[in-house]
Amino acid sequence: MTLMALTSAKHSPGVTTAALACATAWSAYHESLLVEADPAGGDLAARLLLPFDPDLVSLAAASRHHGAPASQLDAHLQPLPGGGSALLGPGSPEQAGVALSEIGTGLFADLAGRSGLTVVDCGRWSPTSPARSALRVAELVLVVLRPTLEGIVHLRSRATSLGSDANGHLGLLLVGERPYTATQVEEAVGIPVTGVLADDPRGAAALYRSASGPARRLLLVRSARSLLEVALGHECGCVPELPGKVRV
Repeated sequence: MTLMALTSAKHSPGVTTAALACATAWSAYHESLLVEADPAGGDLAARLLLPFDPDLVSLAAASRHHGAPASQLDAHLQPLPGGGSALLGPGSPEQAGVALSEIGTGLFADLAGRSGLTVVDCGRWSPTSPARSALRVAELVLVVLRPTLEGIVHLRSRATSLGSDANGHLGLLLVGERPYTATQVEEAVGIPVTGVLADDPRGAAALYRSASGPARRLLLVRSARSLLEVALGHECGCVPELPGKVRV
């Protein structure tokens, strides 16, 4: 259905957490896959207490012997506690970089035709990142940004390059609207805000320890569901609403 890539301009605005929230929200009603393609190394195995194997490295090794990575993919996925599945990245930046350089381009191109939603965590953008190939084939690229002055300044300096990599399919995913609102950020960087995730530190912490039912009711995950419904033009389904407005 859709390949969506998440990245950041600088700092650590929460790309992995945003990707996990989106995959969790979508998995309640549709197939979802999270691909951890951060060249700096993956965090999900450690944060979720999952096995470190299989992962991206094992998929790259299998592809050397058995052909295209997409045909080997399912054997290297792990179920996520909150719903959906994941191709985990190794903790080592060296291993992540080598694996992405070997199979990333072909893997992402094939994932673009996979059913359901595939969310690719590309980590921090750089002109040398092997994860850039995911941005080039994604139907939607979202730059995760905390709307602070330094975040806006760093993004402005990279906006042209990010737009080129995203082939025009570029939007912003804000984490909260303080101190600057979505409108102010749009005016400052010239990139449309696709949605706003709840700035929910407790929800983010709970997301890494919740089972599927409780996780889908977190304010963070509910805001991710609303984002996806707007961005993809498709209803995720009906989850009982809890008090509190979700801004998208």
